[in-house]
Amino acid sequence: MKEFTRIEPTSRLLVGERYKKPVVIERYRTDDGLEHEFTTFFDEHAQAAAVIAITPDKQVVVSCQFRPGQEAWLEDIPGGALEPGEDPHQGAERELLEETGFKVGAMKYLGAFSWNANSNLTSHYFLATDCVPSQDEAYEQVEVDQGLETLQISITRLIENAKQNRMTDAVAVLMALDDLSLIENK
Repeated sequence: MKEFTRIEPTSRLLVGERYKKPVVIERYRTDDGLEHEFTTFFDEHAQAAAVIAITPDKQVVVSCQFRPGQEAWLEDIPGGALEPGEDPHQGAERELLEETGFKVGAMKYLGAFSWNANSNLTSHYFLATDCVPSQDEAYEQVEVDQGLETLQISITRLIENAKQNRMTDAVAVLMALDDLSLIENK
């Protein structure tokens, strides 16, 4: 295999008119002397957290949101970018509260996932049980303005959403599949 050595300059561009997103152009030199340029998305080492939240009556708390990439309303698990220095566990709890108004009971780390070969983003996934509505409402106004709705769906429906391209974090469902089956069959 070729050895890739990072060379500078690295370029970072913000794209978008209102909600700017970073695009990073990375450059490498291989041991055969060739230079290669790669365009990646999100800031380097960007992290996010998302949570499959289960209520005491085995319902999954999801955020129904319009997703422009799919041009459709999807039932997604709550999640989003971590704040600088924020622990993924804390970020997952914060995102659940901000997007749904629910708070976590117990939480289990499922694992991390790198979105694709051109993404700098690593997502951390969690499974939370005994989630209940919080007295503190901390909804993100931008998402509320865009029509975000909190729904409770069955575990079966969550799994079908993952299989039928009706959510964006389907890999979290795969990571939690054994646990979800145990919860559903209790």
